[in-house]
Formats: sequence, C-alpha cells, structure tokens
Amino acid sequence: MTRNRELPQFEIQEVSKDHMGRYAKIKATYPDGVITIRWALDSLTYVNLKSAFSTRVFDKTPYLTYFYKLLIFYGSSRNPDETRDYSGFIECILCKQTKQIEFKCSETFAANIEWMSRVRSYEEINHLEWQTLDQKGTL
Repeated sequence: MTRNRELPQFEIQEVSKDHMGRYAKIKATYPDGVITIRWALDSLTYVNLKSAFSTRVFDKTPYLTYFYKLLIFYGSSRNPDETRDYSGFIECILCKQTKQIEFKCSETFAANIEWMSRVRSYEEINHLEWQTLDQKGTL
C-alpha cells in the first residue's frame, strides 16, 4: 500500500488520564515537521480508544513492539431514533503486518478528526504542542 507523503501521520504514543483529564498523546508528522500533541478525549472516546490501543491483534508475545496510528477519517451511521453513532479508526502495526481497528467515538471526536484532516502543516497546530508538567503539576 502506498502512502501519500503529503498527508500527516498520527502515531498514538499513549492513551491515559491525569489531573487535567483524559487524553491521547499523539506524535503528528507533517512534511514540514513533527509535533507531539495532547488530544483531549471525552469519556466515550477514551474508553473505546484505550481498548483499541491496547489490542495486540497479531501476537501476544510481550516483547514485540506494536505501533498504532490514528487514521484521519471517521464513520457514522444513523440510528432509528435519528441520532448517529460515530466510529474512529486506528491502524495496528507489527513489522509489515497492519490491521485496521474500529472504535466507537463521540461526535466531538469525529469533528476533531475532520478538522485535523484539513491541517497540512505542524505550524497550524503548534498551539496544541505537548507541554511537560513539573512535579507540582505546573508548566
């Protein structure tokens, strides 16, 4: 499969929560640079993304290094009551093996995916750059 080098790549490094809330730590690679961002997550997206992120679909051997990429598209389906269900997607990678994993997400997360799909430079999102907190919890 060929990849468009103009599109950003989002490597998921961590899905966790702290005193500031739930988040995904994402390494975003653009043609003009790399930035690590903190992507805030609502509770629905957090639970489902964390589960998908911990999936080891090829081999359960503990020493194997899996990589997970957040894909910049989403799906939605209409329910009988006119509400919608949204899905995000990650790619699980082990060596040359890849598997796409779907997870339920919120409409807000889907909207953020749509917004991020239009970003073409790391400079457009430098305000989201990961900030390391000191031991007191301040920047």
